[in-house]
Amino acid sequence: LDHIIRLYKKAGYTISQINADNEFRPMFEQVADDLDVEMNFTNAGDHVPEAERNNRVLQERFRTAYHRLPYKAIPKTMIRHLAMLSAQQLNSFPAKGGISAHYSPYALLMHRALDYNKHLSYGFGTYVQAFNDNSPTNTNAPRTLDCIYLRPNTNQQGGHTLMDLATGRVITRSRITEVPVPNTIIRAVERMA
Repeated sequence: LDHIIRLYKKAGYTISQINADNEFRPMFEQVADDLDVEMNFTNAGDHVPEAERNNRVLQERFRTAYHRLPYKAIPKTMIRHLAMLSAQQLNSFPAKGGISAHYSPYALLMHRALDYNKHLSYGFGTYVQAFNDNSPTNTNAPRTLDCIYLRPNTNQQGGHTLMDLATGRVITRSRITEVPVPNTIIRAVERMA
């Protein structure tokens, strides 16, 4: 919450009230005074309707993206990043009935527009070759890594967040090349799940 409130304040917005389910009361009451925000808790057993609808939209987007993938199963790393990407994409375009018909929530908060080449040119789950900067450069180490595309980086430089298929770790690289996905890669990803 502290991170989110600082992000909004930096963009020139003031958060005066947070609506939350009653089950979060013990956690939020500990930090409410430090945040200088009024906490509005629902009645016992009730939920915040806007949050519940947002959760359903995110679930639908996640399921749609998941079922479009060529994999029968995916590792936890990919599940985590698919959830983050689903939320990130909702904020990338103007919201119907939102505060602006022309600017996305991302543009309003970050004061940056999306760049197609940095943010939208690769799809989640795409098989890519990531350029590997070896140091020293005169070795026989591979110049590219087999990776699965997870999402664009959120920094100003751009770049890409990837899952290295050799290690299963999340890495970032500035240059990648999309490659058609062979059956061996599909099976490798499914084995990692």
